[in-house]
Amino acid sequence: MSDALSSYVLDNYAKAVKMNLSEWVMKNPLPCIVEEKLDGIRIFLFKSGEKLVVSSKHGSVFTPKANPKVFSNVPGFIHAPNRMILDGEYVSGSGLRIFDVLEIDDRDLRTSVLEKRKEVLSKILSGTGLEAEVTYAKSVEEIQSMMDGLIAQNKEGVICKNPLSTYGQTNSWLKLKGFDTIDCFVIDFEQTPDMKKTGVPRSWLMGVYDEKGEVVEIGKVGSFIEKIDPRRVKKGSVIEVRFQEVTRDKKLRAPFIIRIRHDKTPDKCLFSQLV
Repeated sequence: MSDALSSYVLDNYAKAVKMNLSEWVMKNPLPCIVEEKLDGIRIFLFKSGEKLVVSSKHGSVFTPKANPKVFSNVPGFIHAPNRMILDGEYVSGSGLRIFDVLEIDDRDLRTSVLEKRKEVLSKILSGTGLEAEVTYAKSVEEIQSMMDGLIAQNKEGVICKNPLSTYGQTNSWLKLKGFDTIDCFVIDFEQTPDMKKTGVPRSWLMGVYDEKGEVVEIGKVGSFIEKIDPRRVKKGSVIEVRFQEVTRDKKLRAPFIIRIRHDKTPDKCLFSQLV
């Protein structure tokens, strides 16, 4: 059952593209819907009768009984259909945030435009506080202003969405970030003078897998946010790294660890993230 749910999420979740904002607007005329890009795990919430299950695209499955923290902000669905599939993210520390709906009862909403799906979603989530905040932007300047405001708050950026797009429509969602990030894994650690004194590594070699399944080394990282304990960064750990650019020799410039990803395994860390 869990494998089926995870496969469904992986096969069906709508993806945001990375491209120049002006180029995206040529394909998706304004106004557009703008939402904060959440720093969480992409999930689908499945409801069947009274039963709730959350499944991530990485294969994790959560239930209220086994994983109460995931459902900590989920109240009763007063206006919810008997069966439904919702799209959102689980954000550590704040719980679930829902921004789209795929199905309700026997009705497939993926062919409906986003504006209509949002109307349905608002009715379902009325009074729950689960719905992601939505803003309409009428100009590129408005989008940029929103993004700059979020970056100033140390947030990742925004997602722009064509309100007239069907679910999963190609190039209809745009990801805009103040910096690029990649999920990679620790190949090894570097013997530094500081490590010789403390025994704790503070410089690590990063790697990803190419299309042939071979490890590609993408440089070293020795900087990380304050809340990360370097003792927990071990060989094989999956880390999310912020960086400025990729050099010609396929190394990350100015890498910075922003979190350890316990929800992801090294085999999911692919070089294609940089393409």
